[in-house]
Amino acid sequence: MNLKEFVSILQDNKMKNISVYDLSETGEEKFVVLCTSNKVIDSKKVADVIAEKYGYQGKIEGYFKGEWIVFDFQNLTLHIFLPKVREKYNLDKMYKPKKITIK
Repeated sequence: MNLKEFVSILQDNKMKNISVYDLSETGEEKFVVLCTSNKVIDSKKVADVIAEKYGYQGKIEGYFKGEWIVFDFQNLTLHIFLPKVREKYNLDKMYKPKKITIK
């Protein structure tokens, strides 16, 4: 999965405050991507786009409510939050030392 392309899809679908964290260990790549959506409808829309684009076959956690949607790909986990939920759980604080910049 091309990380730059993945982030670009999120940006193109109104996702804000996109943060990427590199949790790779001993040669095995693993990334966590957090992003914020202002509306449930936008969260679900980008979830649909991601599922279709990458042929996601797993369960999309949180899709029904749309406040916190989680995808767990083999080497990447995506969290799509509404602002209040992202603030409440503050995963950014936990992952902060592993933040990377995608150019």
